[in-house]
Amino acid sequence: MNLREDIRVNRGQSKGQFVVVCFRIAHRLRTPLDVRPRIYAIGVGIAYRLLVEWILGVEIPWKTRIGPGLRIFHGVGIVINDRTVIGSNVSIRQNVTLGNKGATGPCPTIGDNVQLGAGCIVIGGITIGDGAVVGAGAVVTKDVPAGATVVGNPARIL
Repeated sequence: MNLREDIRVNRGQSKGQFVVVCFRIAHRLRTPLDVRPRIYAIGVGIAYRLLVEWILGVEIPWKTRIGPGLRIFHGVGIVINDRTVIGSNVSIRQNVTLGNKGATGPCPTIGDNVQLGAGCIVIGGITIGDGAVVGAGAVVTKDVPAGATVVGNPARIL
């Protein structure tokens, strides 16, 4: 688990810390070991969904692959598809959506050290390169190169 790093980067954001810690625990327990009954993992998954998704309004499915150092600012309204892959040291602000086009379409891959601004939407099987910045309210439907900053709807590189 990447718990220590996640707690450190979310210092001062108690809700972000709580959401990320709950995610890491649920993610770790979602694949039961031989010594852990499956019902235990299912119970943790249900508790995670009730608390984090229904009460706090942050949808990060417990099977999503997320690297260490996930930082959540003002964690509310965040929706992430479970097939999205998120790299290390990614910052996510409120009302961010990372998803697919349609029910079964491909999902985004977010690189390392990426910043996702408030209310941005990243949709489809695209890649956001390492160190990129997605501005607040941007709607991203095409790949973003490493180190680029994108803004607007549709998103364009600055």
